[in-house]
Amino acid sequence: MRRIIELKRLALLSMAGTILFQPAMSGQSSVSPGTTPSPQVRMKWQDFTKGPEGAKRLASLQKAVAKMKSLSTSTNKVDYMRSWDYWANIHGYYGPNSRDGTVEDIRTYILSVPQLASYISYFDGINDRALPDDGVAAVVWATCEHSQTDNQGNLTKQANFWGWHRMYLYYFERVIRWAAQDDTLRLPYWDYTDPRNTALPAEFQKVDSILYDSKRDPTVNQGAPLDPDSTNADAALKEPSYLAAEWGVEKGVHGNVHCETAVTCPIAYMGDVPVAANDPIFYHHHANIDRLWACWQNSHPPVGPAAWEDEKFSFPDETGTLKTRPVGDFLSTASLGYVYDNIDKCLRVPAAHALRANIASQGAQKLEESLPVVVGSALAVTLTQSKTSVDIAVPRQMMLSMSQPATQVSTRLVLRQITAQSPPGAVLKVYVEAKGKPERRKYVATISWFNAFGSHKQGPDVQTLSYDVSDQLKELGVKTETAGLTVTFEAATGRLPIPASPSARLKATAQTAAFRPEAKLMIGAVELRQESTTP
Repeated sequence: MRRIIELKRLALLSMAGTILFQPAMSGQSSVSPGTTPSPQVRMKWQDFTKGPEGAKRLASLQKAVAKMKSLSTSTNKVDYMRSWDYWANIHGYYGPNSRDGTVEDIRTYILSVPQLASYISYFDGINDRALPDDGVAAVVWATCEHSQTDNQGNLTKQANFWGWHRMYLYYFERVIRWAAQDDTLRLPYWDYTDPRNTALPAEFQKVDSILYDSKRDPTVNQGAPLDPDSTNADAALKEPSYLAAEWGVEKGVHGNVHCETAVTCPIAYMGDVPVAANDPIFYHHHANIDRLWACWQNSHPPVGPAAWEDEKFSFPDETGTLKTRPVGDFLSTASLGYVYDNIDKCLRVPAAHALRANIASQGAQKLEESLPVVVGSALAVTLTQSKTSVDIAVPRQMMLSMSQPATQVSTRLVLRQITAQSPPGAVLKVYVEAKGKPERRKYVATISWFNAFGSHKQGPDVQTLSYDVSDQLKELGVKTETAGLTVTFEAATGRLPIPASPSARLKATAQTAAFRPEAKLMIGAVELRQESTTP
């Protein structure tokens, strides 16, 4: 319904003479004054490739990727600006002028971390890039937006993550339409948020495909599915605050897919921010991240006006012309020429209650104000084993109040100062369970280390994260004799075994991993905080 309303709004604007979308096909059809072309659909990968029409769409996409890759060595200024290399470098790159440092810097860092050194070959073939003298690269290369935290784990700068990446994909999509000579081409998305689709699409697994990349985890390239827990975006999509939802997606499903598609973080390509966009799957991963924003927009009222809407970013278009526009121009996908095939049924499990806590984007320093009651905590938790469980003493009546179906209490699990001296080499799965009842545990989140250490960061990464666990506590069905909660942390690869059959895949469980002691992974405090949600 919202999409219909949006299309009607666009029609009214076009009647007023406003041109909202300009086709990417240079020298071909153009928009006449007073008209607005119908948006094309960004489909999930399975539908994009289905049937005879799907075969044509796939061929068009492959043609575009091949064309862009062929231009990566072009000496023509404009053609190089349309190349695969150029667009990957907009996200990030290594070179003497890069904020990410040089290839020698990252190789030195990788070799200095014992648990990463065996992956050094993944950086073979990656070379420093010199800024081309085109008047644009110095403005747009390595401008990807990711959030930053201080040495206490507090969020010091929340990136305009959704906004920058939507703009990036929009201009990239214009280039692939130019490269394919197909104005109907839109980026399909990899819908790993559906537990049935967490395996890399088959076309990316074929060694002779233009979409294949050898720098992914070998088992992923052979069909090993990502852990469905890691690709669950429900918690972020249920957040009532835009900034909370954006932060939840960035730190959750977004980073998880990067680290789990790669052999680990920060290993090239997908696990390492400066080179991640060299892998073709990057763009279909981020098309899904953009869809999640559209899903959130569809289920929440407009958020503006907000300061982040005024922030401007620059990208070249398909002609090599630099365009600088505010994020506010990119809030409506329909006005950009595309809509998604599904923004209505994005949750695996519908929200069980209305959250009123609006804290995830505010940083740890405001948790005390937002969730004033600490109902239990554990301090200085060291993680050196594959599995670590921590008991939190919670009074019986408090446990009951948190776990009743009709409770008006919102409870969050706060993990303060998660500190690692170097990448742990595994993702961290978090569960809650009633004390003494491990068989009935409930999944909370997966923590990955994408962008945590930068390209060659020496010293610890520190982050503080919080998760609403109200639904999980209700699902546990705590009894009156229960007087405590257990929080369990498990190291995992973030991948399932390669399935022998579809039925075997449905029964598979995530592969465990071992934390390497050198990482010195610690959590300063594990807290349960709550507030009443009574209006």
